[in-house]
Amino acid sequence: MKILRQFLLAAILAIVTLVVWLSYYLGAFKSVDITDGARPAMKMIYKDHTGSYHKIVSVIQEVETWAKSQNIDCTVSFGEYIDDPNLVEEIRLRSRGGCIVKDFPTSLPPEYKTQEVPERNYVIAVFSGSPGIGPIKVYPKAEAFMKNHQLVMDGSVLETYVIHSQNEMTTTYLFPVIKNL
Repeated sequence: MKILRQFLLAAILAIVTLVVWLSYYLGAFKSVDITDGARPAMKMIYKDHTGSYHKIVSVIQEVETWAKSQNIDCTVSFGEYIDDPNLVEEIRLRSRGGCIVKDFPTSLPPEYKTQEVPERNYVIAVFSGSPGIGPIKVYPKAEAFMKNHQLVMDGSVLETYVIHSQNEMTTTYLFPVIKNL
């Protein structure tokens, strides 16, 4: 019986350690910096995606790889999440993934598109943890900020990604807003 208790205690300790380490690794203890204001216009090269939002990574990587092969600076990549996952079933979620660029290229593969997003006002949330926990950590804080400042969403969320090293990246969440009258 004593060996069973020791084994259970060791197993519980291992699970707790794993959860704490994983939370730390993903950035659960990192802060989210939130402000609001205008952001300049952005030029984007992207590919459309339909389906689960967490599966857009391969689309973003495909556009990044193509851009690099064409000597196009793609140090800022993005995911634009068009539908509310609380209202649209997962297989129908629409998104776009690609690169923010200085200038549009003269030619693109047929499945790629370009768009210029004009200057506009956003609630801006900056987080250096994993984008995978962004919906849990960042979105509720941004929603509270909007409510406290009488702002309402006016478009789809744009997440920009800057990779600093193999273990460090910054995600900037742009929530397009207008003043709630």
